[in-house]
Amino acid sequence: MDIQKATVTKKIRDYGIMSVVRADVQTSLNIAEAGLKGGVKLIELSYTVPTAQESIQEVKKQFPEILIGAGTVLDEVTARLAIMSGADFILSPQFNKEVALMANRYQVPYLPGCNSVSEAVEAMTYGAAFVKIFPGSAVDGPKLINVIKTPIPNMPILASGGGTFDNFNDFLDAGADCVAFGGLLANGSMEHIQQNAQRLTNQLAAYRENN
Repeated sequence: MDIQKATVTKKIRDYGIMSVVRADVQTSLNIAEAGLKGGVKLIELSYTVPTAQESIQEVKKQFPEILIGAGTVLDEVTARLAIMSGADFILSPQFNKEVALMANRYQVPYLPGCNSVSEAVEAMTYGAAFVKIFPGSAVDGPKLINVIKTPIPNMPILASGGGTFDNFNDFLDAGADCVAFGGLLANGSMEHIQQNAQRLTNQLAAYRENN
C-alpha cells in the first residue's frame, strides 16, 4: 500500500539533495529540468514569489518524477492552497501549529524551520516529518544538528541555507538526512546547474557508499 506521507518522507531522505528556487514559472521549469538531468529530484518552490502556485502546478505537470515542496508557507490557508496545487510537502522558515495540523490532515509531510531543541521537539510532537535547520550557514548548521542529534538521534533533519560542495559532507556527518541548496542549484546557466546537480549527486553517492 502506498501511504502518501510515509512514502514522500522516505523519498526525501533517499534523494538527499533539494534545490531551493525563488523564480518565475519558466525559470522554475528550467531549473527543475536542469536539476533533474543532474539527478536532483527534490525542489522547493518558494511562496515568496507570487507565481509559486502556478510554478508548483507546471513543474508537477511536466516533471511528475520530481517531488515538489511548497516553501515559505506561513499559514494554514497557504498550506491548503499549496496542497491543492500539487505540492508533495510543505516547508516553513518557522514552526506553525496550524500549518502542521493542516499538513497532517491531508497526510503531507511538513518541514518547519527550528533553531532550538525545544522548538524541534514541539514540531515533532505536532507530526513534522523533518526539522529544518535554517539558515544552515548562519546558525552554524552542523554544530546545531549535532546539538539536536546528540540527545535525540532519531530526529529527521533537513539542512537548508549555505550549502556548498565543501560543507556538504559536514552536514551529512552531523546527521542531516537531506541538504537543500540555493545558489548551486538555482543560479547561473542551466548547464551550470546541471553540472552542479550531477556533482552533488555523485558526492552524496560516494559519501553513502563509504559511511
